[in-house]
Amino acid sequence: MDVYTAIRTRRDMEAFAEECPPRDVVTRIIEAATWAPNHRLTEPWRFYVVAGDRREAMCDALAGWLAASGEPEGVQRSARGKIMRAPMTIFVSQAGGGEGASEEREAEDYAACAAAIQNLLLAAHEEGLAAHYSTGRVIEYEKTREYLGLAPGDRVVAMINLGYLRADAPPKEGRRSAPLVTWDVPAGV
Repeated sequence: MDVYTAIRTRRDMEAFAEECPPRDVVTRIIEAATWAPNHRLTEPWRFYVVAGDRREAMCDALAGWLAASGEPEGVQRSARGKIMRAPMTIFVSQAGGGEGASEEREAEDYAACAAAIQNLLLAAHEEGLAAHYSTGRVIEYEKTREYLGLAPGDRVVAMINLGYLRADAPPKEGRRSAPLVTWDVPAGV
């Protein structure tokens, strides 16, 4: 598949079969993610793969924390559903720039992580996998950071649900408007 076809045909999907992708395939797509551009070659991305029984353990840890935080049962069910929707979830985090890191560096590293995620999604598509990119509340929970073992200053950028598409999954159409482009920008604009 050429890159233009991959870009145009990749869709976020949420109808996953139970089969977990093989470790060698997941290793290959994560390696593809690391070819993303990153200013000053900081390689700020980190990948945490949660699969099989570890998904249930993470859900239990999150549910306990949410209950202790006073969150209603619906919020706990929602968090569990987001992690359990696929046989595998890859959390992508941004390593903190360390003591004295500038806002510019933090922004550059965040952008690099986003580029890595796009590489990962396109590589997964090439491998015949379905993926769902999520930036919802689950990635913001302190218990998610704790469960993954993130250092202070690190942040979760996204969670990617990954697996094979269910045979009965309906096709998902992509809808895009024309790009907004300004050509030959005049001086002073």
